Amino acid sequence: MKKIISVITSLFLFLGLCGCSKNTSVTLKEDVIFRLEDVMKIQNKESNSIYYYYMAIIENNSDSSYDTSLLSYSLTDDKDENINAIDRYMSTPSSTIASNESTYVYGYVGFPNNNQKDIGFYFPKTEDFLSFNAADVREADNTQIQEQGKEKFTLFEDRAMAIEVDASKTKADFSNGTTKLSNLQITYINKTDHNIVIPYLEPHGILNGLDLTQYNDKGDFSEMSLEDYKKIDFSNDGLAPKTEDYEGTATGYIVYFLEPQKEMTCNIEFTFENVGIDFSDKDTNVFTINLISNSFGSTTTFEISY
Repeated sequence: MKKIISVITSLFLFLGLCGCSKNTSVTLKEDVIFRLEDVMKIQNKESNSIYYYYMAIIENNSDSSYDTSLLSYSLTDDKDENINAIDRYMSTPSSTIASNESTYVYGYVGFPNNNQKDIGFYFPKTEDFLSFNAADVREADNTQIQEQGKEKFTLFEDRAMAIEVDASKTKADFSNGTTKLSNLQITYINKTDHNIVIPYLEPHGILNGLDLTQYNDKGDFSEMSLEDYKKIDFSNDGLAPKTEDYEGTATGYIVYFLEPQKEMTCNIEFTFENVGIDFSDKDTNVFTINLISNSFGSTTTFEISY
């Protein structure tokens, strides 16, 4: 009797383990697989919102190419309930996947926290549902955003990922009538042994400076070097020139995902067209940087001098 009970117990244990395993992939067509790689859930407790960042791989193991325009899916709650998204983005960089090649799908979706049951991909053509919970969902919230230091600091860190900021190497320059601030560094670090999705920051740069279109009488700024520009007197009847805040254009900051044990440093550059620095002002902290994360609901602000 004890032996029979032992066998039955083992059988139930086996069935229980099988029942807990979740499928991380679906078949789009014969030999073409959509596989969930990583999911990160970020909760903003102040606004009561939730963001999911996700990464998936499409593997084409067939003998012919696969057109990604055929890919049809939506993000749903509990298979059939639509999500009232407040923010969303999706990227599939390859329009065609060659035979025995693969590409990634990256995206995020944000929505009010209404006690959703089971967020995931729904594929209407096959009626398959791929739950985000099939992955080892990484969770974070807005309280994990750390206070910034003056020049170098860690903005976020958990067991899987770190985001570091370094403003100690920034440099301001002027040429072609344009001011540039370069070498603001944001480093994303993957501490795990698998691919992870990155909730990248959006940097915004503001220069408190001069509108050079108002000073055409000072010469052709497009022909001036930085040293030539510094020699110009912008005062008016002995009064200091009027400065205002101008937002620049940022380049070089998007990271969608990182491979295992890898890190990537983004060198951010801000361009302020037709805006110059007032070098007569004793306050050299003319640049204000805002690092924005909609998912964490945070804006990290600090000043940079020239």
